Amino acid sequence: MDENKAVHCDACGCAFEPKALTEKDGDVEYTFFRCDFCGKAYIVSVTDEELRKSIGEYVRLAEQNRAERLPERRQRRMQKLKAHNVQKERELRSRYLREDADDGE
Repeated sequence: MDENKAVHCDACGCAFEPKALTEKDGDVEYTFFRCDFCGKAYIVSVTDEELRKSIGEYVRLAEQNRAERLPERRQRRMQKLKAHNVQKERELRSRYLREDADDGE
């Protein structure tokens, strides 16, 4: 195990290297990693199809901006997309975690 990449589990305290896993539930996709020792899950992100498209648009604009600075109007579009994406992911994460807690997991 590469100690530089290791994290410590909050539940059992063991060190492990996180490996991203992705699961789908309808159009909701969530990415997480689990402790290799006790199985505790750590959610990284929760997205739906609309958010994944919006993230894709933001990434395209950001790549264009890195190659050559975009006009002010496109810069503002990027900022709005980022704010929207962050808020939407928070909403999905909150909903997913609440539903997960209701399932007794």
